Amino acid sequence: MGGNVPLGYDVQDRKLIVNGTEADTVRLIFRRYAGLGSVALLRAELDRNGVVSKRREGAGGRLSGGQPFSRGALYTLLQNRIYRGDVAHQGNVYAGQHEAIVDPDLWQLVQGKLAANRQERLLGVGAEAASLLAGLIVDAHGCRMTPMHSNKRGKRYRYYISTSLLEGSRRAEQDGTRIPAGEIEGLVMDQFRAFLSSRSKVGAAMAPLGIGARSLDVILSSASELAQSWSALPPVNLREFIKAVVQQVAVGEEQIIVRIDRGTLAERLGANRLPGWEDVDPVALSFAASLRRAGKGKRLVVESGSPSEIDAGLVGLLHEAFSMRTALLAGSDNSIEAMTQRLGMGKGYLTALVRLSYLTPDIVRGCLEGRQPVDLSPTRLLKLSKDLPVDWTEQRACLGFVADGSA
Repeated sequence: MGGNVPLGYDVQDRKLIVNGTEADTVRLIFRRYAGLGSVALLRAELDRNGVVSKRREGAGGRLSGGQPFSRGALYTLLQNRIYRGDVAHQGNVYAGQHEAIVDPDLWQLVQGKLAANRQERLLGVGAEAASLLAGLIVDAHGCRMTPMHSNKRGKRYRYYISTSLLEGSRRAEQDGTRIPAGEIEGLVMDQFRAFLSSRSKVGAAMAPLGIGARSLDVILSSASELAQSWSALPPVNLREFIKAVVQQVAVGEEQIIVRIDRGTLAERLGANRLPGWEDVDPVALSFAASLRRAGKGKRLVVESGSPSEIDAGLVGLLHEAFSMRTALLAGSDNSIEAMTQRLGMGKGYLTALVRLSYLTPDIVRGCLEGRQPVDLSPTRLLKLSKDLPVDWTEQRACLGFVADGSA
């Protein structure tokens, strides 16, 4: 019917014929999205593995395609009904004469995740909108901390504030704590994921419960799988899990302690609950952090006792940023608008990438070597790029680096 032939197929006698090699790539893309639940994570993984779009030969032997997938291209591919054997035309869907590449179960699973993610965005469900630790977090004096927010110049800033600060007394201002919600939530999430990925730590946490070897093996396997898929979990599921297993997050003067209900964690990881589990003390995850005076209340400063892990997503984002700047400066497109159309990405995302390509060399080196702040995720770096200072000293302060690029 005309148009470009989609990845996974060739045309023979005006009919779509499955291209075996490309079909394997299409199935890989569908399976990995089903596992990751995020187009951004899928795109980063495909880029790392060198998976590219369909290569085409045009008139006169001119070659095109073979480029890394844009987010827009991936969304289009994942919703293309041609892969389940259908043909869409003028708003109607018909059974095609070609062979399907994606089986019905995988197709439905992917469409369900795409729909759920769209609904979450419409409802404003996500790390920015929700207070993940509400009802769990207390300050150094055991005083409950309340989620609050403020709006400045159209931006919404979230905090956790000691309830004593709401009293307005002079002593409350000295003792009370006020910390950015994103910082503490990201830190707790990273520490929890690191805990789940450690067989020795999870095993030690389960020891007081008297769990048998077979059940313990199930728990350890489930913990490892959960740690691997942690960043791809829908925010709703992540919040529900944290609310269920975390008893308290205590923000002290020099450390943060996360207390986890051992029995509930064991249940969530596949074990059958045994009598007496409710009497076992919680496991405590502690990590260094200090509180420094910052106006009213105190600000959280994370201590970097050891290097962070190299974040492949962060490295991939910086690589993409420098690639975009190179392409922009090469002048192959007449404008940013033309470039966004060619690449199938939003203008805002492209602009953010170009801004990130002007980070200080030591910040870039720190991210490549895994010395970034523990809460500096690819998503947070993209958000911060909107107000990224030009001055290098201010950049380091904004992102939590010191002059040598360390966190």
